[in-house]
Amino acid sequence: MVYNSALLLLALSFSLSPCSVVAQTNGTGDLFVFAPGLGACGIANNSTQLVASVSSTVFFTFPNATENPNKNPICKHTLTVKSGLKTVTAPIVDYHVANSAEDVGLSVPGFEKFANITEGIITNVTWSINQDGREGYSYSSGNAWRRGSVE
Repeated sequence: MVYNSALLLLALSFSLSPCSVVAQTNGTGDLFVFAPGLGACGIANNSTQLVASVSSTVFFTFPNATENPNKNPICKHTLTVKSGLKTVTAPIVDYHVANSAEDVGLSVPGFEKFANITEGIITNVTWSINQDGREGYSYSSGNAWRRGSVE
């Protein structure tokens, strides 16, 4: 009887302990053309700017994500997308809900580094959220993300 009680207490301790969701910070999926606007991060962007979107799953499970998407820490990070020998890094400004959790989006300037936008989707790209934040990127008064002072 003591043995059964101990097992029951052990099982209850696991079921009552808070579970944590592990944030996905990299993956392999499809790349699609992302049409930016006023994104979840609270900044208006346009299709001439190099910006990125991740899935709502990735966005809302990012460490320290808040109910207010404008304050989600993921908004201070960049996304690097790779396909073959090509690589593009862009600020994360939004999330998508219609695609797979593994899919990512780049605005036209980013997508065109990989293929013509008429292709619409590029399969099997790898992506990662850069943990060093948006170092080197700043949001200018001209409503454009800039890397350093050159671009």
